[in-house]
Amino acid sequence: MARIVSRQSIAVLVDYSGFALQEEDDAQVPVVYPEGRVELGTSFLVSHSMRVDVESAGHTHEALLTVEVWSGEPPIDTSEEWEERSEATITSPTGQLAVWVVAGPQEESIALGHAQATWRIRMYSVGREEVARLTDVEVPQGVERYLAHFWQVG
Repeated sequence: MARIVSRQSIAVLVDYSGFALQEEDDAQVPVVYPEGRVELGTSFLVSHSMRVDVESAGHTHEALLTVEVWSGEPPIDTSEEWEERSEATITSPTGQLAVWVVAGPQEESIALGHAQATWRIRMYSVGREEVARLTDVEVPQGVERYLAHFWQVG
């Protein structure tokens, strides 16, 4: 049975309704975020080489991201009534992912634990309807929340 190997919580300063989880060594990433970003409203998660773009429901705000690295494929999370759920694959030569917004990389990175590996990510989101409403009038904090489960597939 799969178990949680590590857990991190990160405050993501979302801008322009999105962010990306991208190989920390951006010199290895063929197309660095936000280049090649798909039109808003297209998809919650979009895979690119060494990066996964995440579409937020709010333009500018602080979202909370919980990252869990698992020893194998985790069960579907039922702890919340998630508004979105999607899966993608990402390869990371360093085993570290940076969180990127249009303004650039954030300080805190995600430690996956293994270099030269390919990972499956299952991402969940809640608070989307509320953050969409609030970002029209303010810059909310912690309203939209994400849970990302990672497990190695190669």
